[in-house]
Amino acid sequence: STIHFKEDGLLISCNQMSAEYLFMTDKQYDISYDTGDKVIQCGRHNDIFKLWLQWRSKGNEGFERQQDRLMQLAEYQVKRIREQSDRFHLILEPELVNVSFWYVPKRLRGVPHDKRKEAELAKICPVIKGRMMQKGTLMVGYQPDDRRPNFFRSIISSAAVTEQDVDFMLEEMHRLGDDL
Repeated sequence: STIHFKEDGLLISCNQMSAEYLFMTDKQYDISYDTGDKVIQCGRHNDIFKLWLQWRSKGNEGFERQQDRLMQLAEYQVKRIREQSDRFHLILEPELVNVSFWYVPKRLRGVPHDKRKEAELAKICPVIKGRMMQKGTLMVGYQPDDRRPNFFRSIISSAAVTEQDVDFMLEEMHRLGDDL
């Protein structure tokens, strides 16, 4: 369903939180496509209804199987990142389905890991994200936290994701970012 308003800018004035951790301003593509601050759902109020519907549909056992599968996929991604430690740097051991990492392009491989290298790796995130958007192949978010500059944050939440999808994501990041 859709909702339409005569007054331009009404939704953004009502819903805008300008949460920097959600809506990065250093993107390499037209940010007018990022509608997060314009939609009611950004506040996540409707998410509980979707969770309830899912739980009713799957039941406890089905929901448990799905969550176990998502955790397996996150573990698989961590394994693949570790196997390619020259190309990727795992930031921390994930506790759930969020995998936080940097892509390491050819010019920074073998460079000792310090704050200067992290600053360079952070600059690469928006460029790779922009290339993903231009190619139309992936949408993987990046963000900083209180200790680190921009890093990729892959969140596996779809039951449709497979190991091949994880491999594609990592290979596509390599293809799009190796020249940086």
